[in-house]
Amino acid sequence: MAHSIAGIKKAMDYWWLLLLTGIALVSMGVWVFISPEDAYVSLSVLFGVCILFVGVFELLFAFSAKRTLNSWGWTVASGIFDIVIGCFILAYPHMTTTVLPFVLGFWLLFRRFTAIGFAFDMRKYGADAWRWLLVIAIAIILFGILVLAVGLLNFINGLLR
Repeated sequence: MAHSIAGIKKAMDYWWLLLLTGIALVSMGVWVFISPEDAYVSLSVLFGVCILFVGVFELLFAFSAKRTLNSWGWTVASGIFDIVIGCFILAYPHMTTTVLPFVLGFWLLFRRFTAIGFAFDMRKYGADAWRWLLVIAIAIILFGILVLAVGLLNFINGLLR
């Protein structure tokens, strides 16, 4: 008990790091309220960078596991798709903000359909966790459909104004 209290007291020596984190988050929130369009473009760029890195790492994984993965071709296709989507988002961030829900929704759907195939590959190899991957993939497919539906509703709302 005394050991954990000493640990907490030691951690409190760095309270100022939490303060800096809070200041950074509040500053970011204020910036989002002041310039929402710039924040949305930044979000678009962030998604582009993340999707691009996912594609690169997926290609590296696919080629390193080529001999042991039965469906490595799908992993390569998924990695190439991610790289193309990431580059598209980064090349046209202002245009992408208009269609970001559609790009993100379709990307989520494509990624999760490949995850379902990967879950069945894991089942073939006898991995117990294949069911969790399947459940998570199906949940993210539902989330992707929700993102597409919200994007479509916003698009229709914009047309009706």
